[in-house]
Parts: sequence; C-alpha cells; structure tokens
Amino acid sequence: MRTPSGATSGRRDAGTGKTGRALLCGVLAVCMTGTMALTTVPAQADPRPPVIPSRIQVDAARQAAAAQAAEVAAIEQRLAGANARLEQLGRASGIAAEKYNGAVHRLRQAQRDAAAAADRATKAAQKLAEQRRQIGRFAAASYQGGGDVAKLAPLLSADGPQQLLDSAGASRSVSQAMQGSYLRFTATQVVSNAFKVQADQAVAKVKAAADEAAKAKAAARSAEADQAAAVAAIGGERRQQIARLATLRRTSYQVADQRQRGLEELARQRAAALAAQKAEQLRRRIAAHEAAERARIAAEQARLARAQRAEQERRKQQEQAEQKAAKPPNRPARPPVKRAEPPVKPAKPPKKKPKADRPGNGGTTHRKGASAAIAFALSQLGEPYVWGAQGPSSWDCSGLTMAAWETAGVRLPHYSVAQYEQVRHISEEELRPGDLIFWSEQADDPGTIFHVALYLGGGRMVHAPRSGRPVTVDSVYYWEDPDFFGRP
Repeated sequence: MRTPSGATSGRRDAGTGKTGRALLCGVLAVCMTGTMALTTVPAQADPRPPVIPSRIQVDAARQAAAAQAAEVAAIEQRLAGANARLEQLGRASGIAAEKYNGAVHRLRQAQRDAAAAADRATKAAQKLAEQRRQIGRFAAASYQGGGDVAKLAPLLSADGPQQLLDSAGASRSVSQAMQGSYLRFTATQVVSNAFKVQADQAVAKVKAAADEAAKAKAAARSAEADQAAAVAAIGGERRQQIARLATLRRTSYQVADQRQRGLEELARQRAAALAAQKAEQLRRRIAAHEAAERARIAAEQARLARAQRAEQERRKQQEQAEQKAAKPPNRPARPPVKRAEPPVKPAKPPKKKPKADRPGNGGTTHRKGASAAIAFALSQLGEPYVWGAQGPSSWDCSGLTMAAWETAGVRLPHYSVAQYEQVRHISEEELRPGDLIFWSEQADDPGTIFHVALYLGGGRMVHAPRSGRPVTVDSVYYWEDPDFFGRP
C-alpha cells in the first residue's frame, strides 16, 4: 500500500526540525562553556619552591628547645630549693638566737660569781679591819703601860720583887696575845687580798660576758633580718620564675603557679610520710624497750622471791638443828602431849621503804610533772616565736621548755645547752612524754646544741620552731633527726 505523499513529507519536516533544534542547543552549550572557561580560569603562575630548613637551622632549633627545657628544669630546681634555703636561714637564725641565750646565761652566772666574790672580799676586809684595830689596842695599852720604863717600877714599890715577877708574867702574856693577833692579821690579810683579786677577776669576766652577749645579740638580730629579707626576696623571685615558666610552657601564670604549688605540696606530703614512717619506727622501738624493761623487772622480782624463799628455808633448817642440839641427853622420853598448834602463818617478806623519786628517773613524780609541762606547752599553741623570749605571749625554743617545766616545779635555765647539762641523759628508746629532745650542729658534741622541744609521745613534739613559725606540734622527724635526749 503506498503511503500518501503528503503524510510522508510532513513526518520528514517534523524530524528535520527536531534535529536542527538539538544541533542548535549543542552549539549554544559549547559556546557558553567556552565563554565560561575563558572568563573563570586564570592563567596559572609558576609554583613556589618548598621551604626546606637547612641542617644548621634544624640543629639550632633543637639546641634552642634543649636550652628552653634546661631553663625550665633549672627554674623548677630553684623553686624547689627556695624552701630549703628558707629552712637553712631559719636554722642559722635559731643557732644565733641560742648563742645569744648562752651568752646571757654566762653573763648572769658571771654576775652571780662576781657578787659572791665581792661579798667574800667585803667580809674579809671587815675582818681584817677588826684585827687591825685589835692590834692597835694592844699597842696603845703597851704604850700607856710605860713601855720599858714601866718594867722598872715594881723595884721601887712596896711589894718589891714579887710585883716585878707578876708584872713580867703579865707582860709575857700580853706579848703572846699580840703575837697571835698579828699572825691572825697576817693570814687574814692574805685571804683578803686573794678575795679581792677574785672579785676583780669576776668583774672582768662580767665585762667579757657582757661584751659577748652584746655581740651575740647583734648576730641574732642580723640573722633574723637576713631571714626576713630572704623571705621577701624569695617570694619575689618565686613569682618571676613562675612567670618565666608560664612563658616557656606557653601557659598562663595561674596554671604555672598552680602546678608549682602542687609540686611543693607533693614534696611536703612525701616528707610528711617519711617523718610518719620514722615516728612509727620510734614508737615500735620505745614499745620494745618498755617490754624488755618490764621483763627485766619481772625477772628481778622473781629472783628476789626465790632468794627470799631460800633464805626462809635456810633459817628454818638452822632453827631445827639448834633445837635438836639443845635437847638434854639421857632423859626418858615422855609421851608427847598433843596440843593444838596454831596455824603457821607464812612469813611475810620484809617491808622495803619505797624509793623516793629522783629527778629524771621516770617515776610517779616525773609523770605528774610531765603532764603539767605538756599541758602548759600545748596551751601556748599559735603564739609567735621571738628569739630571747620566755613568755608570757611569745617564746623561743628553750624559753618554752623552761616555762613548761617550771609549772611542774623544775627549774631549767633559758639555754638549751645548759638544759641538757642539767637533765638526766637518756637514749631515744627511753623517751617518755615530757622528755626533752635536742638538735645540735655536731651530732657528737652537746656543746653545739641549738634547738630543744618537748616530747608528746607517738613520735610527736611541741616546740617553738623559728622566726615566722609559731608554737606548733610537729613530728619529731619533720626536720633533721634529733641528736640528744634528756629527762628533767
């Protein structure tokens, strides 16, 4: 069947139109794309070469980082050592303060010796003057008696030779008396001169002791001023170092300060833990020593009881032997008469007088005194340390222990060295509450003692530490280990 020519032509025209429109859209799209490409893509420049640090620059950067780290470590070390420097300055201040107390102690002793020497010299001078007057009276009596001319007077008197003889005897008596007085005067003069020399020497010692005390006072003031200045300087230095740390670590000052305070607190906690460990070891040693002492006392009591029983048995056997020996021989034995015998009471041990408590023997008297001393010292907690002070509202170390034991009726000097010389020396294992603990510059020389504290028990003590720290309770080992121990 043929297709009509009109229809075929219409379909061809329609297809040709569609094809033309598609071609036109493609051309427009290409043109627009080319135009956009020409307007948005600039011309590319030559790429920059990469920055590559040289080996020298890398080494310099590493050295700078290492130097920075070293500076940080050095600052941290200086900050850690600041507290140690303060402790050392406090120690030096305490030593100077106790040397001043020692100088004052020696000055007062020299003043007492000088007063006693002056009193002896005065009494000797008074006695010498009295003997001089007595010799003067003898000389005046001899002169008034006529001297040698008076000896001839009896020859012209009525009694004659008899009076002469009596006068001669009296003259000899007077002469002997004068001679005795002169000898006593001579001896007294020697003693008086010696006492005067002693008094002069005592006065010279007082002057020397006063000069020593003045120098020690100046040294103590200087040490305290150095400590105060160091506290202020170290505080400023600490702030500068922490600021530098913040810069180096690229953190804020507050963060650096918080970190440093944390490190210091950690160090303090470690020191406190070590002190607590040492205190516990001390407590165990003391407990072991007390147990051994109780065992020793029990063994001694048992030995005495055995000896007493043996002595009673020996006496009983001796009495039985004496009774047998005293029985008369060759007598018919009479039948024994049974009598009710009283019950034999066991022999009582002889009563012993209780030993009186001596100072420092750890007896009842000491324990009562120790309780009073401890109560007094604890009532001063928080009061300031002032060198040379002995109350009532400020203290130094030996002033506090002196006043504490004075409430218990025990007099101690205001000088730690003299306190150790006066108390009974004990070992560390013998420590009881109320005993005294001493620190010295040289562990084997009590003459270098410079600090004293009152033992509380359980490894703790109460003391006046140093300038800037009030009366407080510390571990015995919070600082340096103590060197000497004593019981008032």
